[in-house]
Amino acid sequence: MKLLATIFLLFPLIIYSESKVYFINLEDGDEVQSPFLIQFGLKGKGIAPAGVDVDNTGHHHLLINVDSIDYYLPIPSSNQHIHFGLGQTETELNLPPGKHQLQLILGDKYHVPHQPPLVSNKIQVTVTE
Repeated sequence: MKLLATIFLLFPLIIYSESKVYFINLEDGDEVQSPFLIQFGLKGKGIAPAGVDVDNTGHHHLLINVDSIDYYLPIPSSNQHIHFGLGQTETELNLPPGKHQLQLILGDKYHVPHQPPLVSNKIQVTVTE
């Protein structure tokens, strides 16, 4: 019985510690042709549109060739900071030929990164002609 109680007490910590955001169909070093599909993965949290207040949820943001971001401010909106505030989990991206760094970050209802921030590994893709 004590083991069962311990498991139930630790379950939220296990779920929280395993939260991650990741690219489903792309890996570091991939070569792609524009336009190409990007699928966003999320584990340990749910998706909710921007402005919707539901615990343990957020929405995706795609960073393109962004070196750093302030995790305490809303994620900017630009050609390099793409918001998916409707709760989208994939997109078709059109980038010029060359190398591009991509990263996902989960934002809350106000586009502010969660604390601690939930970010993917940065990957580099090469867009070929």
